Amino acid sequence: MPDNSKLKIQNFKLPILVGPTGVGKSEIAYQLAQKLKMEIISADAFQVYRGTEVGTAQPSIEWQKKVRHHLIGLRDPRDNWNAVEFARQASKILKAGLAQGKRFLVVGGAGFYLRALIEGAPAGSSPDIEVREMVSEKAKELGNEGIYSWLKVRDPASAERLHPNDTQRICRALEKTFKMKAETQDYKSLGEANVRLIGFERSRENLDRILQSRTSALWAGGLLTEAKRLMELPLPADHPLWGAIGYSESAAHLQGKMTQEEALEKIFRRTRQYAKRQWTWFKHQHKVDWINLDEFPDLISAVNLVENRIGK
Repeated sequence: MPDNSKLKIQNFKLPILVGPTGVGKSEIAYQLAQKLKMEIISADAFQVYRGTEVGTAQPSIEWQKKVRHHLIGLRDPRDNWNAVEFARQASKILKAGLAQGKRFLVVGGAGFYLRALIEGAPAGSSPDIEVREMVSEKAKELGNEGIYSWLKVRDPASAERLHPNDTQRICRALEKTFKMKAETQDYKSLGEANVRLIGFERSRENLDRILQSRTSALWAGGLLTEAKRLMELPLPADHPLWGAIGYSESAAHLQGKMTQEEALEKIFRRTRQYAKRQWTWFKHQHKVDWINLDEFPDLISAVNLVENRIGK
């Protein structure tokens, strides 16, 4: 990435579009990028994986033909991917593209990933939000005895010092077993002064309606097929992708452990909870210029406002 002084001379502020899942940020990014001849970098924890087009709501092939999207469908699900690796790869894309006079948008809701890009790699390592969610879901599924047995396999020393019924500390200990290895930061973080974060929100009622419709569309659109492929790879039961909303529920349905109605309800409930966590994260972690999409007659009107705010 060019050094900060050069960025300031160019008055460069990288637009980063954030907000809860399902709010409409991907479509706004697509429309804006198409209008301003920009390229999009996905800041998503799972869209980078091949074979997860439906479950991770990857941009359609038609969109990708019209607007260049980066970090979409590139990696085998068995490959490692984390916030530092995202920041490293995104920085390389930005450095090469800016040297050629290209313009970029970053869009996504993975808070840890964006923080790594803007502020740099964390001191030590911390679990991604997806890992925390995956461990939490496994705790509900396995119960106290099962989650404690899982910890005994992954970290016997921690299991030895924790009480079998201390579920909260057991979960925190399990999260640490999934931490990213401490890495030397070999990329230059952008810095808050060189980015412009624009966030999108809606009322809880409207977002719920969107998420309900989206859940049904994912299920009808091939989510079960993708989950079946992941099961056949096979991915280990503790792989973070099983923490991606929709796949564990689909797998449970395919195994006869959950009815379709139960799976759909759980997917919607988890998506709703995740959207709330994303909204809370961006409200407290970064300085974000918020736009309520309920106040616009259509997304194009919102696109025009964002265009004015980031400058042409």
